[in-house]
Amino acid sequence: MRITLELSHRRSFVTVPINHSSLISSLIYNVIDRSSSEYAERLHEQGYRLENRAFKLFTFSPLNPGHHRKWVMHENGTMSTGEKRLYLTISSPKEEFIEHLILGLLHEPFVSVGKERFRVETVRKLDAPLFSGDMRFVMLSPLVCATKSEADQYPQYLFPGDPDFKRVLVANLCRKYEVLHGKPIACDENDVMFELDRDYVAKVHGKVQKLITLKEGRSDESKVKGTLAPFRLVAPTELIEVGYECGFGEKNAQGFGMVKAIN
Repeated sequence: MRITLELSHRRSFVTVPINHSSLISSLIYNVIDRSSSEYAERLHEQGYRLENRAFKLFTFSPLNPGHHRKWVMHENGTMSTGEKRLYLTISSPKEEFIEHLILGLLHEPFVSVGKERFRVETVRKLDAPLFSGDMRFVMLSPLVCATKSEADQYPQYLFPGDPDFKRVLVANLCRKYEVLHGKPIACDENDVMFELDRDYVAKVHGKVQKLITLKEGRSDESKVKGTLAPFRLVAPTELIEVGYECGFGEKNAQGFGMVKAIN
């Protein structure tokens, strides 16, 4: 299920960090905490577990100005807009997550992103697309895939075309499916095709890799590499639906892997 929050402000303009996904993640946990501090803590600390792995099973879009306006970027790592309405889309297949989110907003219809405070004017449920085994998507936020062995100090980020990319992507979707449904699904990466939009890749001269900073300026700051480009995915319908609702790839609860279906 997906909902879009319409946020308003009364200032002449608002300014937020370009790398603001960590702030949005905190916003979500804070809103849920208003409804149930127990659920918010359990989601943050434990998530939904499968063996030794934990999944939060939600993702979200970047903060977007209305009327298809773009942010004005600044050299100090911030961006600003004079638009009076901004939009944030949040996605999760877990009903309890969406329910606590809505109840938290009913309790207090205000949210903060960094130093900026917004009023939540509306909460709108979005219709899901008609899922099939062959779909095209636009990435609303970068898709992250990585591996890390005991010998690796840092994650080894993978990109479309890398030998292990599809295997890691499919395995991640299969684990999310099992967490959601309580049973495994037959997973064979040979039955899956992942292909970036070639026209788009040519248009941007192959520059589809993005470097995102999380918790910028803090002692626990980290950098994440992902892919941002439209793509086609041929796979079992159940796995495509899981990716759409939970986010594709890793670090979904930090704002990665959210997509929009293309008709």
